[in-house]
Amino acid sequence: MRSISSALETAQKDYSVTPTVHLVIGGTNYSSRILVLEHIEEAYAEQATIVIRNDDRDLDNDNLLGEYFEVGYGAGGDYVNTPGLWVKSQQFVSFEGKLACVLWCEGYWALLRELRVMIVGDPPTYDAVYDRTHTVYELIKLVLESAGFTLEALGTQDDGIINTFKPWFDINEMPYETYASVLYRLICMTKCYLRPKAGKTFQVVYPQASDAKNETYYSYRRHYFHEYMEKTNLLVPNSVAVFCNQSEDGSWANLITGTASDADAVEAYGMEVLQPEMAATINNQSDATNRAAAILTRLEGETLAGRLIVPHDCRVELYDKVEVRDTR
Repeated sequence: MRSISSALETAQKDYSVTPTVHLVIGGTNYSSRILVLEHIEEAYAEQATIVIRNDDRDLDNDNLLGEYFEVGYGAGGDYVNTPGLWVKSQQFVSFEGKLACVLWCEGYWALLRELRVMIVGDPPTYDAVYDRTHTVYELIKLVLESAGFTLEALGTQDDGIINTFKPWFDINEMPYETYASVLYRLICMTKCYLRPKAGKTFQVVYPQASDAKNETYYSYRRHYFHEYMEKTNLLVPNSVAVFCNQSEDGSWANLITGTASDADAVEAYGMEVLQPEMAATINNQSDATNRAAAILTRLEGETLAGRLIVPHDCRVELYDKVEVRDTR
């Protein structure tokens, strides 16, 4: 969860809380002009639609296209910034009794899908091969920094793979790749995720690091929740096999197979449903087993779905783990 002051945490839990939305774009504060703000943060995508009041025609000459900004949320005038957005389109709308400016905005992952990878060097290059010289974390850091972003230090979010495993990894062999596709290939080698942060920064998150919850919401006391829906899905596939160690001549004479299986899911379905994968450049049993475990962990992470509606809480981020206590 985002770190906020104790005063702000107390203020946003108050029964009569007045949420604060802070919006500055291109050096102009539009906070008091907001009519509608729909802000969506999801895995590998961030977007917002912002409708700004323009009754006085004050925005008529404001060209906000391409501007970078961060929306701040809080209470009582205090706030904390969220991952940044860029204005991608701007439209002026006139309808009976009102004038408005509508902004369509996208975040970090949209930019990373637009940019083709260029690895910083002397001279810079579009293609590179890392022959087990860097860990996955080091490669992610290198790629993000060449795109103009920062990666936070790993800290406790270590799954035992991301800062240990050194893959054979190629970039732009064919065809030319985007930063987003390269980062996705790297993060999928692990049990971790990438969380966007304010200030053009990313953070590695390993949700399975512990069972600790970031926050608890209650039906009977603060911090209240209004509505909760929970859905569990049967894990299918429930078993993974990764085939590794392809020879340079293309043969599989020295095949190494990494496997992982969810015994409870197999029992629940009454059968094993296998998902085969290939990681030809992995050359040892330990890394092969880790790859299978990483794939299975991601599949298991999609078995629980839900929707939680709570009063304003500016701390909530992607991949937070929350607990719901309900006496209804």
